[in-house]
Amino acid sequence: MFKVTKLVHLAADADVTAGAALAGRLHEVAAPSARRVLVEPALPGGINGGDVIAHLHFDDESHWRAVEPDITAPLCAPEIRHIDSVGYTGAPTPGPGRFEPTAYRTLFVSVDDSVDPAVVERFESETRTMPTHVWEQEYANLDGLLGPYMTHPYHWAHIDRWFDPERGPRIVTRLCHSFCAIDGPTITVAAPATPR
Repeated sequence: MFKVTKLVHLAADADVTAGAALAGRLHEVAAPSARRVLVEPALPGGINGGDVIAHLHFDDESHWRAVEPDITAPLCAPEIRHIDSVGYTGAPTPGPGRFEPTAYRTLFVSVDDSVDPAVVERFESETRTMPTHVWEQEYANLDGLLGPYMTHPYHWAHIDRWFDPERGPRIVTRLCHSFCAIDGPTITVAAPATPR
């Protein structure tokens, strides 16, 4: 499975309806070719998280590349300031327990190129070996993300030091943390959401 996640940042002077209109256009153009399409406004509280999250699943990278020009065309609009985007192959690791998720979270990080590879290896190990440095999670509700997860002692003691400029061996130079509402699972998808 090949995934593409885009965090779309709107211009400061963009009309208040620009995000919803863009989300509608992106969903419309991606739905016929993507296995799964999630395009939603980003919820408040993210860090460099943009205004719209677009998260798309394809069978493989060649399927994405075939439709990439059509899907990215709506993103060449004056109301868009910039886009943080990643394409990656990933295998979801389901969390413990079963729940119907209502919140999707993504985190992109950029590790400083000058960091010793052994330190990067330790960072990846401590953050569950994120080989692409894209982290995705689903939560039963937003409180699960903003409450117990972010305030857990392990998070503060072991994970945050990689990102916090005031402590520890900070190696992350750029971070994008964003989340949105969802109506069901989006990380794992068993069958195409729409016919091709």
